[in-house]
Amino acid sequence: MRYSIRQVFLLFSLAVSCLVTASCGGGGGGSMAGGGIGGTGIVASGTITAFGSIFVNGIEFETDGANRDVDGETSVSDGTDDADFLGIGMVVTVAGTLNNDGVTGIAENIEYDDTVQGPVQGTIIDVDQFTRSFTVMGISVTVHKVNTVFDNVAFDTLQTDDLVEVSGFFDAAGVLQATRLERKTGSEIEVKGTVTGLAGDTFTLAVDYAATTYSVDATAAELPAGGLVNNQFVEVKGTLAGTAIAATRVELKGNGFDDVENASIEGIVTDFTDIGDFWVAGQQVNASGADFNPASLMGSISNGMEVEVEGPIQSGVLMASKLEARGGNVEIGARVLTVETDAGGVTGDITLRFVPGDLVVSLDNRTTLRDETGLNDPLTLSDIHAGDVLQVVAYRDAALDRLIATEMRREPSGYDRLVGPVDNCVAGSHVTILGLDFALFDGTTLYQDEEEQPLPSSAAFCTAQSAGDFPAKIEDMPPPDGTADTAELEQ
Repeated sequence: MRYSIRQVFLLFSLAVSCLVTASCGGGGGGSMAGGGIGGTGIVASGTITAFGSIFVNGIEFETDGANRDVDGETSVSDGTDDADFLGIGMVVTVAGTLNNDGVTGIAENIEYDDTVQGPVQGTIIDVDQFTRSFTVMGISVTVHKVNTVFDNVAFDTLQTDDLVEVSGFFDAAGVLQATRLERKTGSEIEVKGTVTGLAGDTFTLAVDYAATTYSVDATAAELPAGGLVNNQFVEVKGTLAGTAIAATRVELKGNGFDDVENASIEGIVTDFTDIGDFWVAGQQVNASGADFNPASLMGSISNGMEVEVEGPIQSGVLMASKLEARGGNVEIGARVLTVETDAGGVTGDITLRFVPGDLVVSLDNRTTLRDETGLNDPLTLSDIHAGDVLQVVAYRDAALDRLIATEMRREPSGYDRLVGPVDNCVAGSHVTILGLDFALFDGTTLYQDEEEQPLPSSAAFCTAQSAGDFPAKIEDMPPPDGTADTAELEQ
């Protein structure tokens, strides 16, 4: 038996499920023990966006006394040292209690397990200036200059044969969209797959989405209690030689979820049938009774969208009460004009300056902040000042008429860049994105279609845009003057 895309990306292991439910018997809507005053049990699985306790899916969890399991290494948090063991962009599972305010809680258990660790294989493909793709242990991986957190390596310096640890979400095509990538030392690899062809302590590991399988010699490895059985879903750690792994540890991974009264799961939509039947990061979801944010998601949700879903898991299905957009189809590169911080200093508004006008982006308690200037680690809203260069990923909340930033990265330098839906395109005149008019001049503007092939004129650009209703990327190189130096259609 091969595991499907729904099962391969597991948000937490069976061991964690046992911790957060009444028993390991499954079903029946288990509940969590204890916690804050008036609190209820919760499992939150998503990326770490900030520390000081730990922020996951917009919830600030107090962590003093929480048990941590980081790639099999256990420790107890003192409430201040989580950044020494964990990192921004890691996909973690937090089990604990949610306070009545809905935005704070108490963590009892924190688990992190990388998605894959191994060497960068083959050629690194530069998809565009902000996206690169490559293979790790046979799995296709995509990194993004803004969306992905890089540790001990940079977007531009990643090389073939680098040993990397990747955390992220599989999309509908089985591509691992990395939220964090760290370059490692040594030679240990970690990969998950299905045991087949078991003979003694050797077997073949079938890795979904991979073009190869791996022969595993687990003779000297630490094995699960009770040994191995064909069709088990396991994680193998060891060293790699070609397609052979000399295992040091083989760990059984869970292949399902126990029911829980509150779950908050971030991931990419896959296996979409309709609003009452789709999957997010390995969990089946029914959102027919959910509140959508933004409201337009109800009619537009589809495979590949990054979302966060909240609600109880009942009989293996997450009955969503809330579904929110994550990621976003708007990308901004610009200098900061003003910063307005709300009470508490976590949320607020940043005004970004373009020659045709300004854009305001709002930060909520889910926004991931990163710093590439070396000035602040971690970066907080109070560290951002007028004149700073930011790269932002956001989505537009039509009901609130505002841009909500999901990712924000401060850079030492940059140029004006805007990617977003086109409001209007007038040949020989201008293209309007998010209300900003950028001039188009044939002879000076470089026009490209969605395949990055050249287009001869603004007329061809506008015609292609309207025919496919493509968003567009505008680049206004220094010194910015409000004229598009590059106008490119985006898929």
